[in-house]
Amino acid sequence: MNYVIFTYSIILLLSTYFGHKKKLGVSTVSVVLVFILCFSALFGLSYSNIFLKLLISMILLLISVSFFSDRKKSGKKINYTHHCIRLLIHLLMIGCLFLWF
Repeated sequence: MNYVIFTYSIILLLSTYFGHKKKLGVSTVSVVLVFILCFSALFGLSYSNIFLKLLISMILLLISVSFFSDRKKSGKKINYTHHCIRLLIHLLMIGCLFLWF
C-alpha cells in the first residue's frame, strides 16, 4: 500500500504544482500538504512506523479538506460527488495502510 500512496502522491504533486503555476485555483497550502505527503510516503517505503502512518493519514484527510476549500474559494461550481469520492478513496487508503502493514 505504501507504493500506491507514494505513486498517488507523485501524481497529486504534479497536478497541484501545475494547477498552482497556471493559476487554476490551487492554493499554496495544498501544494505544501501534497509535498509533505510525497516525502512522508517516500520515507514510508523504507520505514514502517506508526507515527509515519498517522502523519500520512492526517495529511490525506487535510488534502481532501484543502482541495474542497480551494474549489469553494475559487468561486467555480463545486461538484460534491467528486469531493466525496476523493474523501472515500483517501479513507480507503488510510484503512488499507493500517490493515495491510
